[in-house]
Amino acid sequence: MGAVTSSGLDLITGALRNLGVLAGGEPADATDAGDSLQTLNDLLESLSTDKDFVYSTNYNKLAWTPGQTDYTMGNPTQGTFNGNVTAGSPFITGVTASLTLTTGMNAQGLVVGGTLTDTSGAIPTGTYIIAGSANTGTITMSANATGSFTTDQITYTAPGNFAIPRPLRIRSGYTRITASGNTGLDYWFDVCSFDDYNEIGYKGVPGPWPYVVAVRPDFPYAHLFVYPNPQQAGEVHFYTDVILADLQSTTSTFSLPQGYSRAIKKLLAIELAPEYGKQPSPELLRQAWEARQFIKALNASPVKKLRFDSALMAGSGKDASFIMHGGFGSNL
Repeated sequence: MGAVTSSGLDLITGALRNLGVLAGGEPADATDAGDSLQTLNDLLESLSTDKDFVYSTNYNKLAWTPGQTDYTMGNPTQGTFNGNVTAGSPFITGVTASLTLTTGMNAQGLVVGGTLTDTSGAIPTGTYIIAGSANTGTITMSANATGSFTTDQITYTAPGNFAIPRPLRIRSGYTRITASGNTGLDYWFDVCSFDDYNEIGYKGVPGPWPYVVAVRPDFPYAHLFVYPNPQQAGEVHFYTDVILADLQSTTSTFSLPQGYSRAIKKLLAIELAPEYGKQPSPELLRQAWEARQFIKALNASPVKKLRFDSALMAGSGKDASFIMHGGFGSNL
């Protein structure tokens, strides 16, 4: 069996049945479902902070900027504006709002402006700003509009240096050095705490690429600090935790690996219990604990093996006098 596709309504209905609010086969009331959606999204956000509940990582491919040791990460919504879009054209005209058009770098290594979405659905998913300002009244998009609308309401984001969703944590990563078009070596960096990073006396020491990074979880942009100061624009590859989906409506769907649908329904039932004046039964509490533990056991990182340079483990050579020193003598 593969991944399970669920909707917000599926999860909410299952939770209310587990809680005894709904009988078997009884549909959820639209008002109750709408109220429960925010509780579901709060639960998903909370579960995203538990690294053992997160089933995978996002791969990010970016680039270091020579001489820069502090990078902002995030792509939060900046605001909305009205403009005219024309099918087959990449231009938004008639823009009169004052916009903060910052630029960043996306996961494909492209310098971009804010990501665009609109209420009419004429702007393709993933479209971003290439150029333009409110002074000219025209903004150039990275893709052509698929429909024509006057005074379309458009939302835009303001990307940081790395225009990726604000990460909760970085698991691992490396810098890839390329030369003459040939793929070079990957130089891994360690992820340390921000406190450990602060213990570095002089953080501006130049180096070809960083071997230590630290994240300061500011909001809405997280900050990535690196050491030493990179002197070349090497490719940076790193892995951030997947953030569980934030559902926009009860009909929004998303795919879950095996075991997640059961766990979320059980946990959501417990979250909703106070709102319905219910006391979760011991059996529901047991099932919720069991379902969560199964997932955490599956996602837990194995204990790392001890690794060291093989040169440190040189054995003793042939030594007829081993009885005098127990065989632990030096080869020297």
